[in-house]
Amino acid sequence: MTTKVNGKRVAIYDNGGKSFDRYTVVYLWAGKDRIGRHSCVEMSECPFHPHGFGQHGDCQNGRHLGKRIQFEDLPSQCQRLVWNDCN
Repeated sequence: MTTKVNGKRVAIYDNGGKSFDRYTVVYLWAGKDRIGRHSCVEMSECPFHPHGFGQHGDCQNGRHLGKRIQFEDLPSQCQRLVWNDCN
């Protein structure tokens, strides 16, 4: 299941709070590197807050990131971060 944000394909995961970077959004539209990793953003519920977390990186897409969710299931600040990246 993939979701589109502003016409760009993403895969969104929630690890249920097992780590501070609970949410991972994999940017499928950005392509893969030579070893199969995608660009992604990992974040807490409040990625713009001084005590929150929001960091871009590379990751392997897959179940190890948590349960797949829809864009609408992300907290509003996480939606804002992803929306900004997809524009």
